[in-house]
Amino acid sequence: MQTQKPISIFLLRISLGIFFLVLGIQGLSIHTSKTAELLRWLGRNDALNIVISVVQILAGAVLCIGVFLPIGSTVSWFLTLGILVLWGIYMVMTLFLKDFLKPDTLSWLYKTSWSFIILTSLWLVSGRE
Repeated sequence: MQTQKPISIFLLRISLGIFFLVLGIQGLSIHTSKTAELLRWLGRNDALNIVISVVQILAGAVLCIGVFLPIGSTVSWFLTLGILVLWGIYMVMTLFLKDFLKPDTLSWLYKTSWSFIILTSLWLVSGRE
């Protein structure tokens, strides 16, 4: 049973890292689309989206690289805890302050549930052994 925990945490950490890498790359690729160029021409400023995408890419890299490189457990814990806090802030801003129960309750609950799954997973991988 003890060997299952490190393997599951390893897989969860890699999965979260890939998730954040893809999420950040998607954010940057949406930024470079023709629609985004048109919206910027019309005056939309999406600098915050670029910053969020870069932070997501860095978070994904930290989660994936932290598995393979021997960084100190305290440093790894603080980095993962930082990602956890940033994800929590992101959830509050997008799910509760901006789009509470939008577009409909069921869609909001779906998005909220997978966001909490990510938050809980980050909590698990940030736990000290």
